[in-house]
Amino acid sequence: MKRLFLINGSLRPASNSGRMVSLFSDAAKQYGIETRKVELRQCNLQMCRGCLACSKTGRCVHKDGLNELMTEIEASDGLILAGPVYYGSVTAQLKTFMDRIGLLGEAHGRSLRGKTGGSISVARRWGHLSVQSQMMLWFDRVEMVHVGCGWCSATSTDANDISPDAEGVAYPRRLAENFANLWGMKN
Repeated sequence: MKRLFLINGSLRPASNSGRMVSLFSDAAKQYGIETRKVELRQCNLQMCRGCLACSKTGRCVHKDGLNELMTEIEASDGLILAGPVYYGSVTAQLKTFMDRIGLLGEAHGRSLRGKTGGSISVARRWGHLSVQSQMMLWFDRVEMVHVGCGWCSATSTDANDISPDAEGVAYPRRLAENFANLWGMKN
């Protein structure tokens, strides 16, 4: 069985990003892919100090749970990054996660290399391209293989609801299907 680690970078409970992650998770399970979701809003991740202690010890100096998350990510087959567009970028929490996990991966002998990744974004109007680019370039930097489906993105309305975006809410299923195809798990 393949395992994916799902990171939701939204700060809102019951967020549109969380909904997209759930749609992906439900679809992935239909293909026999196990998922584990983490809501970054429930973590108290500290920003990277740039001390590079991790390169010497293999562990981050912060005692905020990221070392344990890294162990779980290394034991998985892949990683999904999801989040809303905040002023044209990923959220600060997701950026902190990406910075620190990337450095830990390097400290662990490029432990993310060859794993499979996917990206999910939600915006009210604009910003999908920049957020998707940030995530895809991060996957490239940590030497992961990015799986796409076009862009797995949904656009919300002024009521902060992605439901009217039928095409956008269909993307998570397609992304899960592409993971299943890549891994030879499609029925």
